[in-house]
Amino acid sequence: MGGLKNFKMEDFLIKSILCQILLVVIYHLILEKEKMHQFNRFFLLFSLVFSLIIPFVTIEIYEELITLPEQKQLSEMPQMIGLGVLKKQPEFDLSLLFWIFYVLTTSILSIRFALNLYKINQRIKLNPKAIYRESTLVLVSEKILPHTFLHYIFINKEDHKNSQIEAELFTHELAHVREKHSVDVIFIEILKVIFWFNPILILYKKAIQLNHEFLADENVVATYNVSYYQNLLLEKACWKNNFNLVSNLNFLVTKKRLIMMTKTTSKNIALLKKLAIVPFLSGIVYFACVKT
Repeated sequence: MGGLKNFKMEDFLIKSILCQILLVVIYHLILEKEKMHQFNRFFLLFSLVFSLIIPFVTIEIYEELITLPEQKQLSEMPQMIGLGVLKKQPEFDLSLLFWIFYVLTTSILSIRFALNLYKINQRIKLNPKAIYRESTLVLVSEKILPHTFLHYIFINKEDHKNSQIEAELFTHELAHVREKHSVDVIFIEILKVIFWFNPILILYKKAIQLNHEFLADENVVATYNVSYYQNLLLEKACWKNNFNLVSNLNFLVTKKRLIMMTKTTSKNIALLKKLAIVPFLSGIVYFACVKT
């Protein structure tokens, strides 16, 4: 096995992006519609890590070749034709322009990412806080829907004081805290900063965040009335937040989420779906890694 020895950036990007495309298509066609959200979360994160590692892996299969004496002599003859006759003219290095553009763009996106983290940190620092179970409530003056970052839940101060926040909303946000969904979002955002030219990562972010909502919704409907919770989601659907790193209640309140709340997936179907992806993964490994 070898990978770094003959590493080429172009090969890495092509293999990595193709791998991501295939895996996200598999996810949408086979896994997304089934109620096995923990496995789906693992699959999406695994797909990203797998697509970054697989270009470095090479499995070489050697074939024994018999070289005839005449062929050997010919192959060992020095190729003298044209030596020293033509001198290659110096060419303008386009790759230098690419790297300058890449570094500038990545720097701008890194600064934007850091600013988002700074703004969230300032909100945490400058507002009063309260401990609630395994989370910390950040009480803000703006009229907002509850949303989560790491173990912090941002809620309106007056609503909290007057006990006007529904228990379903707290349960939803606590699920995000408990399962550390913000870590997934930060991970995909870092990848988007580094590989900003790869649009497939936008699909991954949406899939990951929607899966987070499936998981949080599942926690709510296990305890509370499904119909009431669905109506509550539709009621809050128009609310917005200004931070793309947080988990928020009304992310993609679509038919998918509403249907998923009442959907059931049998253990046998879940097992078959999981087994169905094995041949695809094997095929990806073979075509990406095997070199004859």
